Amino acid sequence: MDTGRLAAAAGVARRTALPAGVGLAAAIGGGLLYVPAGVAAGTGPQAPLAYLLAGGGITCLAVAFAVVVGGPFADRGPVYGAVTRVWGSRRAGALAAWPALAAYVALLALFAEWFGRFAPLPRSTGAYVSGALDAPTGLAAILGVSSATPLLENAVAVGVCLVALAVHLAGRRVAMGWAAALSWTVVAVLAGLLGVAFFPGVGEFVAGNFDPLYPTSGLQDAPVRSLVGGVGAALFALVGVEAAAYAAEGEEGSETAAPVVAAVVVAGLLTLTSLVALGVVDWVRLNLADIPAADAIGAYLPIDPLTLTVAVSVVAGLAAIVAVGVPASRTLAGLAELYPPLADDPAGQPTRSLVVVYLVAAALAVADLVAPALYVAVPGLALSYLAVAVTVVAMPSRRPDLWRAGSIRPTSVGGRLTRYAAVGVAATMFGMALTSDPATTLGLTLHRVSLSVFEFQLVSDPLGGHVPALVAWELLGAGLYVVLRDYRASVGATLTPLEVEEEADGDTSDADREDTDHDDADSGRAAEP
Repeated sequence: MDTGRLAAAAGVARRTALPAGVGLAAAIGGGLLYVPAGVAAGTGPQAPLAYLLAGGGITCLAVAFAVVVGGPFADRGPVYGAVTRVWGSRRAGALAAWPALAAYVALLALFAEWFGRFAPLPRSTGAYVSGALDAPTGLAAILGVSSATPLLENAVAVGVCLVALAVHLAGRRVAMGWAAALSWTVVAVLAGLLGVAFFPGVGEFVAGNFDPLYPTSGLQDAPVRSLVGGVGAALFALVGVEAAAYAAEGEEGSETAAPVVAAVVVAGLLTLTSLVALGVVDWVRLNLADIPAADAIGAYLPIDPLTLTVAVSVVAGLAAIVAVGVPASRTLAGLAELYPPLADDPAGQPTRSLVVVYLVAAALAVADLVAPALYVAVPGLALSYLAVAVTVVAMPSRRPDLWRAGSIRPTSVGGRLTRYAAVGVAATMFGMALTSDPATTLGLTLHRVSLSVFEFQLVSDPLGGHVPALVAWELLGAGLYVVLRDYRASVGATLTPLEVEEEADGDTSDADREDTDHDDADSGRAAEP
């Protein structure tokens, strides 16, 4: 037995498990037990297939993130660093990363707000369990807390943010270990319970739930269209797996594997969850089943569905509030190039960025501004996904030097198809986010339990929420970009010029000079006039 090779493989697995666990933590939540209600209602018994196909699409997106993480701009973050260097414009990089920063901070604030309200569950769960629609649910019900003063709620919300910040300040690997340990525990426990509930002699698979496969006239008339719509909706359940790519920066040997492993595990668990739930709960009745997967487990095992949901939600929430801090701080650390006082040592922990994102999240929770911030959450992330995917597709032609310098270069036919598929997946998510109500797209993610603090009431029209919020946030970012440029000029701070391909005439306007100057230090030659 080659013990050296086994030890090396074990080392790679260990280095991959930590960042992959961060991606899992950023994606999963108590809402996992509510799967597949959001997709099955329109897709029917095809729901497991929809989640499986969505997982394949998100895996393509995970590969795109792995490409940019393995590139020579990792210290600036996958979004800002890649977009800036490949397209030769700091302005473009800032406008791509700016909404992603807002999205991550909004999610952190949502977790803080949820914990501050003692981790409630959706109101329908309370009605199902206690028979009273307004009865306390979740951790509040278990603790016997019917209501708390705003001061106490705010104190808990701030305290959760400070605890998560302290975990990060204890060290990068400590934070990754915290998130990974909790998330892998949730995955293992749920996968085990679902498997046992499905095991012959313990559970019971109701084949009649899948026969006929298209039980309604709408599904019979348009089975493919319903499946495609289900896949599009299922994509949102995997939001957050890209955090594994951020966590894998500097983890040699795991840049490619970590985001892909996170995507595959979440997709597999979603597929298993929907399959088990559909196997014991008629899909027509899923809208009446408050916790489909937990109900399915409780039908065959001596486990209370509500207690299981609370435990999973709280543990997953504690993991998520640490895990989401990774992409949030890395995104801000990249943007800190535009404001040097915020920048840390590129090779070290982004301490200043971590402090800023968690304090802002706590402030949003205390000021009751979480709901408005969530308008940008899903479209902001989807826009950053699209920016990364398009950048990866364009990199070989626009910046072949950066493409060759990267450690990950999917150049085969399958690799090229994967890169183009990532663009399609990101474009689909971005389009659906802009045309859907914010509560709808957020409700499709696995963080839907946290939305119980708003009772799913954000806005009724996407044109009254997502679109104007994203446009306003981008305009604010554009204005801040100009202000910071003037600030750097006033203090004499200069940025390393970017190396880009000039237009044939070599003409560059003064307004764009800062964005399109050649990087002589990297190219080793003077820029042509």
